Amino acid sequence: MIDFRYHIVSIVSIFLALAVGIVLGAGPLQGEIGSTLQNEIAGLRTDKADLNEQLTTARAGTEARDSFLDAVSGRVYGGALRDRTVAVVVMPGSDAAVSESVTAALGTAGSRVTSTTTVTEDWVSTNAKTVAARDEVVGQVATSTGVDTSSGSAAPRDLLLATLLARTAPAGDDGPDDSTARTGLQALADAGLVSLDAESFSRADLVVVVSGTVSDGDSSARTATAQQWVALASALDARSRGVVVADDLAAQADGTPVLTVLRDTAAATREVSSVDDAGSPLGVASVVFALVQQDGGSAGQYGLGAGTDAAYAPVPASAATS
Repeated sequence: MIDFRYHIVSIVSIFLALAVGIVLGAGPLQGEIGSTLQNEIAGLRTDKADLNEQLTTARAGTEARDSFLDAVSGRVYGGALRDRTVAVVVMPGSDAAVSESVTAALGTAGSRVTSTTTVTEDWVSTNAKTVAARDEVVGQVATSTGVDTSSGSAAPRDLLLATLLARTAPAGDDGPDDSTARTGLQALADAGLVSLDAESFSRADLVVVVSGTVSDGDSSARTATAQQWVALASALDARSRGVVVADDLAAQADGTPVLTVLRDTAAATREVSSVDDAGSPLGVASVVFALVQQDGGSAGQYGLGAGTDAAYAPVPASAATS
């Protein structure tokens, strides 16, 4: 058995070791330890200064690049969408700066923005009372405008809005005339489902969807809501000559971006294009060129995030040689 004297010896040994450590640290090793720590701190300060300098240089380079792209944007994509009409659809949780810059670029590209429609959260609400009221309005507007919302797999409300805003071709389209479509959109606005800005309205050839981030609910609920917004984008694509979904993922708040869910939906990405850096001049140019690509019957995913085909949309031959 271990007797009491063994415990005494063990305790004494521990205190002796502590005492020796204190003596050495305060004596012969003090200078060496202090010097080592000071050198390491000085090295870390130097590294931090170097990294800050590199960051400043990188930011200056990015700002210079963006300024240059802004200055030459008119020459790069001016006229790329000449004789085309575009409807802008804005989703909840989107960045107003993206809407503004994209709308300005569409004008520079020679297109006419026929309407800007902001869709409210009630459009995808699952609240029973909201759903009942929404569906009643959708049914009434579909009847008054002569829009068939029973065809296809899309939700009737999505088919209705897509048909009122866009057309598949200037001739041969079976949707309502512009005046009837405008009246139907106003009815949806009066019901609080959308808000409409359209001084000179007509149904458009192409559509830009400015998407946002879904922030309410847990992860699965947010994804489900985002999937409903993706379904709207797909319906708009089916009833037009093409759709580009634009967002600036780097500037978005916490939540589930609709654009990210779109890129996770294979059926949608085969038809709908997206640009994830539309807050930058490079991304804005990609929106324009992606619309040109959509008008030609192709789709692609562009930007700096995950799931892209390239950093920017293909430059049309006319723009590359102008």
